[in-house]
Amino acid sequence: MVRARAAGRALPGPPSGLPSTLADAYRLQDHSIARWDDRVAGWKVGGVPADYLDRFAERYLAGPIFEMTVRRADAAAPVAMPVFAEGFAAIEPEFVFRLGTRPEEDRMFIGAEIASSPIPDINAYGPVAVISDFGNNNGLLVGPEVIDWRTRARPVHVRAVIDGELAGEREVEDFPRDALASLAFLRRLADERGHALPSGTFVSSGAITGVHEAGVGAGAVLDFGDLGSVALELVGMTG
Repeated sequence: MVRARAAGRALPGPPSGLPSTLADAYRLQDHSIARWDDRVAGWKVGGVPADYLDRFAERYLAGPIFEMTVRRADAAAPVAMPVFAEGFAAIEPEFVFRLGTRPEEDRMFIGAEIASSPIPDINAYGPVAVISDFGNNNGLLVGPEVIDWRTRARPVHVRAVIDGELAGEREVEDFPRDALASLAFLRRLADERGHALPSGTFVSSGAITGVHEAGVGAGAVLDFGDLGSVALELVGMTG
């Protein structure tokens, strides 16, 4: 999968011999990270599908976000976010942490994870496949900062509009509980795996309105109500 990602090409399915446990999947992920020609700038956190919870007893999974895939939102124009044209691609509005030297210094932003894999039906193979393939991550879009995230006492209304159509929306009543739970998981997992989380590390905390599949050329506006919005366009990967 590493070679396919580097070449920007699709695969019919995952290689044979997928790991049988999450621990083995993370070991394979670490092996692939060591072979990847880019620095880890952060981590995405996603949910383990309900169908797999009895088997794995873990609510979350994680994958690396590489430095060259991180983009800053542009108020003037949609930001181009690369995906695998013949693989899987999806847009996910998320709350994004940027870690400080101490938890009290952590900052939060609105943004989006771009989920994309060389394997078109990557999610059908379950969490071990997703983890093994860099967590099905292919980019992070970081938008405006949420200045009052620690003290905010009112809900956040989030809408994902793709190609002019409402793809999903959610009133986040318990903000920022879910985002903090994702961050706590990531800190624990990083400690177990021996990964440092230095100041400046991004943590994308999970899809808010859903995993919205979209293809090359799709344009999206992700609206976080009074917190602002981000706009993006999916473009094809090049090797």
